[in-house]
Amino acid sequence: MTNKELISEIAQTTGMTKVLTEQLLRETCNIISDALVENKTVMLQNLGSFEVKEKKERLSVHPKTGVRTLVPPKMQVNFKPSTALKEDIKRLEQ
Repeated sequence: MTNKELISEIAQTTGMTKVLTEQLLRETCNIISDALVENKTVMLQNLGSFEVKEKKERLSVHPKTGVRTLVPPKMQVNFKPSTALKEDIKRLEQ
């Protein structure tokens, strides 16, 4: 689903204008991004939680040349789905 499709779907469901819906979505994303930059966990009920975790330093091997390279540690955003979302997806498998 693209941003435009999401905006259209929200606007149609809520009765809000697409312009207002786009502003709301943009601000929601900005607030979530700001919270993650501040190393806060963002939990959205029935969807899941976003959090920033540090990925440790590791050794990488180039498959063709065999050259070993040290990959420095980095921060990474992780998403953990809620139980409700897991159950919804599990129902699709059946």
